[in-house]
Amino acid sequence: MKKTILYIGLLCFMSLLFSCKKDGVIDGGVSDPRVNMTTYDFLKSHPRHLFDTTLMIIDKAGLKDRVNATGTFFVPTNYSIRLFLLAKQNELRKTDERLNFNLDSLFKFYPPKMLQDSMSVYFFNDRIVRDNLTETGTIFQTQEPTTKLLVTLEKSTSADYTEDGIISQGPKLLYLTKIYGERDVMRNGSLSDPSGKASLNDTKVLCQTSGIITTTGMVHVLSNQHTWAFRR
Repeated sequence: MKKTILYIGLLCFMSLLFSCKKDGVIDGGVSDPRVNMTTYDFLKSHPRHLFDTTLMIIDKAGLKDRVNATGTFFVPTNYSIRLFLLAKQNELRKTDERLNFNLDSLFKFYPPKMLQDSMSVYFFNDRIVRDNLTETGTIFQTQEPTTKLLVTLEKSTSADYTEDGIISQGPKLLYLTKIYGERDVMRNGSLSDPSGKASLNDTKVLCQTSGIITTTGMVHVLSNQHTWAFRR
């Protein structure tokens, strides 16, 4: 009986220990990275509909076939699209506070070619996998001809991922970075452009999930805090 009580107490302690970790921990991958469907169908079948708005833009731009033919897709979520729309609306309201900018506005003022260009910065012909990446990073050409992006795999220094005696080191996280001017350097504990101009600071985006392998390509999902089209 004493052993049973001790065992139950240990289970309760372990449950409490892990439930007390901070919410919103980034998922660095999936237990089984392979999904038996195309990239488009994988996005469409997401149980929480995280990509519904993204897919509306893909459909409007006529990019479904390219999504399934792409080597790697760094996918912006619905939240990224919403941040873009809010940024456009805030810009308009500087001249008229009554103006709105929503998804209908986007489709009205952005022809398919503009939507294609904005989404193509997330498409790569290369198959970008974690095993071939380093902390220094590699610059890859996107399917938008004028845009190259940096991809890095960096060890997390956050204590959120560790637990004394149980998890001793954090995961390696995937980042997608758009470089403005020269690549940012560390100064006084933070990254900034070597010129010192804040306008040239790079835009670095964390992948909340990485390494999903569909039947047509590789998928990495960008953080919900990223603004679509790298709008600043």
